[in-house]
Amino acid sequence: MCLIIYQMKHSFTILLFFLLSFFQGYCQTVPSDNSGQIRVYDSYQPKNGSSFGEKNKISINPLGVAIGDYPLYYERLFGNVFSVEIGVGVTYQNYLRGFTDFQQSSTNYNNSTFTRSYQLGNTYSISPKVYLNDDCFEGSYLAFCYRHRLYKDEVTAYQTTPLNEPMKESYKINSFTFNYGYVYHLGKGFMLDYYIGIGARTVTASEVKEDYNNYTFAQGYALFVENSKFSNLTGMMGLKLAYAF
Repeated sequence: MCLIIYQMKHSFTILLFFLLSFFQGYCQTVPSDNSGQIRVYDSYQPKNGSSFGEKNKISINPLGVAIGDYPLYYERLFGNVFSVEIGVGVTYQNYLRGFTDFQQSSTNYNNSTFTRSYQLGNTYSISPKVYLNDDCFEGSYLAFCYRHRLYKDEVTAYQTTPLNEPMKESYKINSFTFNYGYVYHLGKGFMLDYYIGIGARTVTASEVKEDYNNYTFAQGYALFVENSKFSNLTGMMGLKLAYAF
């Protein structure tokens, strides 16, 4: 009887040792695959634009209404930091020209003795950008922008007297600016993009003016078209509403 009990104790000891060894080996190997870890994810991550995989962005600048500039912008991202934005659209009456140009022609542009019929012009731009946060369409960026705008109109009357033939005017602006901007995610692909810049521009104008030396309007000598060209410093600012996809 004692022999049988001894053998049973010995067998139980061997079995217990085997189970403990197996359990210890299992505990050492299982955590390596991280299957037992708990991970917590934030479903909304506005700081990580790249997490959404956004490579394209379209935007408009509602402030452009004040200067009669109506482009639609498209931006394409290459990598996480570099992009190119192009804009194409139309121009119409520039309501702020007399307050922003600081030229004699600006006063003439708002001269109440002329009656003008405004026409559609064209606008386009191209702007390479570098995002400083290395996180796609997110945070601060630097940009170099070339922009072209052409405004057109016709003078149809002088001191309320209709002209026999409308006189055409045009105002062409080519500018180069260095811009600093910031893009803020609103969620679900919508963004705010605001920016400021400084640079130089060249203006080419064809404008109707009064000829005070031959002031006989009935004979058609009072008005003439003057062509001019000048360059000066310029600033830029804007606030775009954008959608990325």
